[in-house]
Amino acid sequence: MGILNKLFTAVKGHASEAGEAIVDANALTILDQEIRDADSEMRKSRDNLASVMAKRQVTADKLAGKKSKNTEYAGYVQAALAKNDEALATEVAGKIAELEGEIATDEGLVKEYDDSIESLRKSITEAEDRIKRMKVKVDVVKAREHVIRASQAASQANTGANSKVGSALESLDRLQARQSEQQAKINAANQLAQEGTDASLEEKLRAAGLAPGGASAQDVLARFRKPAV
Repeated sequence: MGILNKLFTAVKGHASEAGEAIVDANALTILDQEIRDADSEMRKSRDNLASVMAKRQVTADKLAGKKSKNTEYAGYVQAALAKNDEALATEVAGKIAELEGEIATDEGLVKEYDDSIESLRKSITEAEDRIKRMKVKVDVVKAREHVIRASQAASQANTGANSKVGSALESLDRLQARQSEQQAKINAANQLAQEGTDASLEEKLRAAGLAPGGASAQDVLARFRKPAV
């Protein structure tokens, strides 16, 4: 069992490492999607806030109507009492008591709406600020990732270029050596060709001053200066 547990732990470890490698390789994609999800949730939150605000307004409008009606009924009570119509005044007073209960309830609801709206607004603002900061961080990370990739590409290109330059220099050396060898062969062939002709022999005789044309201008003048015998 001990060995099986260790094997199972090793498999889990490799799976965890593989999972982390996949997550790391797709970190920016995951971050972008998570931010999009957060933006979507924020839109829903704002929609919900708008719904709460709308309900609060409806309740506040009803409350204002009830307060107006309550003021109107208060005037009726005073008018009835002025006419000594106790029964009518009592009936209207009962309606006022009913309205005052509803007004108190509605005021409580409006207060709850106001508290909820303030809390929601605060939460939404804080969440939006966090999302904005996260977007800035993601932009920085993306820019840094591009710089790192560009640096890696440049480094690899430089390494490859150095290798190619070295190979090119070796090819150039071989080419120069072959050209030198070919030129030496051409020179040797020319020399052999000249040695096998009469022109080569005449050049050697002229160089020795034995063949015609081998004398210099000074030699010719010297002959003319010799006294005649």
